[in-house]
Amino acid sequence: MKKTFTKVVKSVTKVRPTIAGVHYTNERIEVTDAHVAIIEELKTPLENNFDILINLEGVPSVADYPELKRLIPTDNKNIFVIDVPMLEAIAKINKKEAHVELESDGTIGGQKVGEFEQLEGFEHISFDPKYVLWLLEYAKESGQKEHIKIELNDSAFKPAVVHFEQPETVNTFIITPIRLRSDQL
Repeated sequence: MKKTFTKVVKSVTKVRPTIAGVHYTNERIEVTDAHVAIIEELKTPLENNFDILINLEGVPSVADYPELKRLIPTDNKNIFVIDVPMLEAIAKINKKEAHVELESDGTIGGQKVGEFEQLEGFEHISFDPKYVLWLLEYAKESGQKEHIKIELNDSAFKPAVVHFEQPETVNTFIITPIRLRSDQL
């Protein structure tokens, strides 16, 4: 199992046990902690239908798991190409902070972390540094060590998404932003 999956599941084991596990179906594998979601969709679904949640101890249960695919934004018009090593350095430096804020000029705290490939109405978005580090760890586990493309909405409140094409799966990482109060901007 990927390290990122384990971190997501561990983060909710005590507080939200109904989603604390890896959800398997004949079409996908997924995890969530309500702040991030990872969906690995099989390019060729398995023939037999099943729906099971397996916790970190390997104990299965019949799943009443949320439909995570509905969370994937379809209207994110902004494409930001992240420099993975640079963003990782910035996120690690700020990991004890409440948030990191990506600005429309491609910076976080004045440091350039990438370039917009497509920019349409985007101003800024804030994320918990812990979840940014999870995203970057997952990117590395998926073979993306230098650059990834993150899709952003023009609203600072809608989730961002990164897609990873793999030989047998199409993987999606969803990360929800932090809503800042006006005195935090």
